[in-house]
Amino acid sequence: MRASKRSAWMLVAALFACFSGAVLAAPQRRQGEGEFRPATRQGEFSVYVGGSGRIFNRASMTNPKRGRSGATERVGDTKNRNVAFEGRSMVVTQHGSTGGARRIAVAFDDGFSSCTAQVIRGKEEGAGAIVARSAITPGRKVEIASVKTTGVSCAVKNGNVFGGE
Repeated sequence: MRASKRSAWMLVAALFACFSGAVLAAPQRRQGEGEFRPATRQGEFSVYVGGSGRIFNRASMTNPKRGRSGATERVGDTKNRNVAFEGRSMVVTQHGSTGGARRIAVAFDDGFSSCTAQVIRGKEEGAGAIVARSAITPGRKVEIASVKTTGVSCAVKNGNVFGGE
């Protein structure tokens, strides 16, 4: 991409933030426990692109039954989380678990004023479960048998979603 087009894109991107939320229904258990149990979690992923093009993101998860929540924040790409923009699309790939990954695909309208999102959580072929670090209980690992994601939404907001503006 030419420098002038890239600079214009970054200027536009700095003005907007996008976030998407979903309800996840997943039979899960603490790592090493016996039976899987039904679990429902509400997830949200927020992104802010700074004026210099630096990407800030937060993944949060809430257990609505117990009222507990947790979040992880990242600046730029990490080995477990990648945020990529191309044209009017944003794709987030999270693979911080064993046996699976999450993909969030966001499509923006022409004016970057609205968006739609899809969330897919996949399990590797042959894997008995996805083993992931709990965002709600740091230090705990959970085994997830399968995931059904519903209620995905997406919104665009002016300002920094992390700065409370």
